[in-house]
Amino acid sequence: MVWLDSGRGARPGAAPAGERVVDLGAVDEFPLPGADAAALVAMLSSVPVSELSGAALVNGVAAWQQALNMVQAAQAVWVRELEARTPDALRHVPDELACVLVSTRRHAENLFMRAWGTAQHPALGDAWASGAVDARKVDVILDEIHRSGTALSAHEVGAVVSDAVDRATEMTGPQLTRHVRAALIAAGPTVAEKRRVVERERRGVFLELAPDAMARLIAYLPAADATAAFTAIDALAGHAALDGDGRSIDQRRADAFSDVFTSILDRQATPDGTALPTRHGQRVALHVTVAATTLAGLNDHPAALESYGPIPAQVARELAQDATWRRVLTDPATGQVRSVGSQSYRPGADLTRTVQARDVTCTFPGCRQPATRCEIDHRIPYDHTRIPGGHDQTCEANLHSLCKHHHQAKTEGWWKVTYDRDTGVSRWTDRHGITSARHPVPVLVPPEALEHRRRSAPRADSGDPPF
Repeated sequence: MVWLDSGRGARPGAAPAGERVVDLGAVDEFPLPGADAAALVAMLSSVPVSELSGAALVNGVAAWQQALNMVQAAQAVWVRELEARTPDALRHVPDELACVLVSTRRHAENLFMRAWGTAQHPALGDAWASGAVDARKVDVILDEIHRSGTALSAHEVGAVVSDAVDRATEMTGPQLTRHVRAALIAAGPTVAEKRRVVERERRGVFLELAPDAMARLIAYLPAADATAAFTAIDALAGHAALDGDGRSIDQRRADAFSDVFTSILDRQATPDGTALPTRHGQRVALHVTVAATTLAGLNDHPAALESYGPIPAQVARELAQDATWRRVLTDPATGQVRSVGSQSYRPGADLTRTVQARDVTCTFPGCRQPATRCEIDHRIPYDHTRIPGGHDQTCEANLHSLCKHHHQAKTEGWWKVTYDRDTGVSRWTDRHGITSARHPVPVLVPPEALEHRRRSAPRADSGDPPF
C-alpha cells in the first residue's frame, strides 16, 4: 500500500506493480475497504506529515482512526482467548488486565465486555475489525442491546444490530444511541417498560471527584423521586433569597442541598430522629488529615480529605474549627501512618482506625474503594491453631484494607500478596506469575516532594554502541 497526495501533486515515482495506491488528498470515504491493519499503519508511518495538503491531513487522521479501530479489535481477540481459558472469567480476567495495563478495574471490565459482546454479535465484530466503527460506537450498540435486548428474540436483536452497524458510519455516538433505542422499542412494544423496571434497580448515589477541592454528587433516581428532591431543594433555596442573599439560584440550591446532609452528620441522626449506624465501631463523620503546623498557620501544605484526596490548607482549617481532633503519628519520610498491633483476632477500633488511615483505599493495585468501606484482611491468613502468646498475627503489619471483591479473590487463591513494611509497597502476584505493585498513599505529602528537582544530565555517549 502506497500513498499520494493529489492536493499537492502526485507523489514522485510510480507505484510498484500490484501495490494499492491511496490518494490521501481525495479519499472518497472511510473506512478504506479491504484494508489490512499492518499495511495501513506502515503506509501512514511513511508519510511526511509536514508536506501534506490540508485535505490529506484530514483524511490521514481518518485513516489513522481506521487503523486504531482495527488494532483494538485485534486486541479483543486476545482478550476473548484469555476469557475462554479462565473459569468465572468476568470475576478474574479484569483484575489481571487492570494490573498489567496499570488501569482501573472499570476500564479493564470495559475491555473485557467489549471483546465478549462483539463475539456474540458477529456483524458488529466484523465492522469493528474492518475499522468501520470505533470502540465508542461498539459500546453504544452493546450497551443498548444488553439493556433492552433481553425482551427480543435473537432474530430481532440481530436485525437491530445490523441496522445499527449500517447507520454507525453516518451518526455520532449520541445520535446512534437514540437510533438504537428507537429501533429496540419499535421491535418490541414491551421493551420500554421492562427497561424501566431494570433501571429502577440500578438507582444509587455516586461521588465524582473534581479539581480545586470540588466534587459532584450524582443521584441516579426514578424521575418522580428526582423531581421531588429538586422541588424541595428549590424551595429551600428560594427561602434563603428572602434574606436578601446575593448568591445565585444555583449557588443557593447547592448550599441548601449540602445543609441537609451536614446537619444529619452534626446531629448523628436522621431527620426523623433515628440514630446513624456506626461503622467499624466509629461514628459516621468526615475525616481530614492535616499537619499541626498547617492548622497553626505556619505553612500552607495541602491536607487530605478522606474519599476525596488533597485539599488546600484553608479548607482544612475551616473544617477543623468545629471538629473533633485525633493525633496521628506518621513517618516523616513517607507520610505513612505508623502504630502498634493487637492480640485479638478481630482488630479493635484503634487498630482498625490505624489500618484504614494508613491504607487510604483498598490495597489492590488500582482499586479506589475508600478503606473505611473495605474489610480488614490478614495478609498472611490467620492461623487459629497457633499457640497463644506466640507472634501476634492481628497486627498493623499483617493487616490491610480490601474491598469485598478483592478480598474474596485473594481468599480463593487467585492472588498472592506480600508486603514490605519499610517501603509500604504491597506486591500482588496473579496465577500467571505476573506481579504488580501497589505503592503506599501518603496521608500527608512531605513538603520536599512538592519541590521540583532538576534531573541530572544524561551521560554523554562515547563512541559507537554499545556504550
